[in-house]
Amino acid sequence: MVKGEGSRADTGIVAPANRLQALLDLSHRLSSSLDLNDVLRDFSERASELTGATAAEISRWKRDENNLVMLVEYLQGKDEITVGGGQVYPLGEYPATKLVLETQEPKQIRVSDETADPCERAFLERRGLRSLLMLPLVARGETIGLMEVIDTSDREFDVADVDFCRALCDVVATAVRNAMLYSEVEELAARDRLTGLYNRRLFEEQLEVAVARSVRTGEELSLLVVDVDGLKRINDGRGHLAGNRALCRLAESIRASCRAIDTPARFGGDEFAMILPEADEAEALGVAQRTRQRLAADPEQPALTTSVGVAMYPRDGDTIERLLGTADRALYGMKKACA
Repeated sequence: MVKGEGSRADTGIVAPANRLQALLDLSHRLSSSLDLNDVLRDFSERASELTGATAAEISRWKRDENNLVMLVEYLQGKDEITVGGGQVYPLGEYPATKLVLETQEPKQIRVSDETADPCERAFLERRGLRSLLMLPLVARGETIGLMEVIDTSDREFDVADVDFCRALCDVVATAVRNAMLYSEVEELAARDRLTGLYNRRLFEEQLEVAVARSVRTGEELSLLVVDVDGLKRINDGRGHLAGNRALCRLAESIRASCRAIDTPARFGGDEFAMILPEADEAEALGVAQRTRQRLAADPEQPALTTSVGVAMYPRDGDTIERLLGTADRALYGMKKACA
């Protein structure tokens, strides 16, 4: 059963003792557990349950990219952990969220409040939700992320709810900050050294996350594979440095053509791939076309052409292996047709 306003009376009687014990238990777990996934799940689950809310999320603020990256999402009856590689929310589209991060002040959004940020209200309505409490995660005076408590009822979170979630944020912020420092080291290991894009290992992990989210939300998911035509000819005729420059040019064109929520990667050799959440086939082909146009428009380098393969989940494959196989076959079909 989804907890909403119907459970508020019972929650209010026992909440103070339960909330204090929850904070003590979670603080102890934080100091003794090496599994950040479990700790974050516990935090989001307890925030949801002890405020009587439907869901809770914890996200990391990536300032340099102006977006939020979901670390954990808890939904009553179902939870999914996506530490270090969850859904990306461009903050340019959510000014109220960015204000919370910048001012370090909590904010509530209700769908029924016509004065509230329309982007946030639309976000809630798309997910069948009605109210949202946002609180900053602050470690050593610096905002590093966000906690969101979300409900299907059009409710106003009371002072006790806000104070309890503030206390949770104070405790979890240190864990998230430490995880960020660790993830920065991991990030270097996940990058292709030549192009700076993600490598195949990280790409496959991200594709698993994207497919799982598509299954859960029903949103469309596109996969693009791209390679440089005639790379062997470039290597043989002008040398491997010229071949490397061609790969870097394609990587830059791909990066510039992607949205903030997309994941571009060097899949191997001369092949690149892009995960495009919430994108249909026409939008995926648009990304491919922009990539090719950027390559052709480079006035300082010889013209490069690419071949592209597109696959849609689940239409073109209900597993990751089948999806990749369909995209690869489409790419080589294009090569054969243009030969």
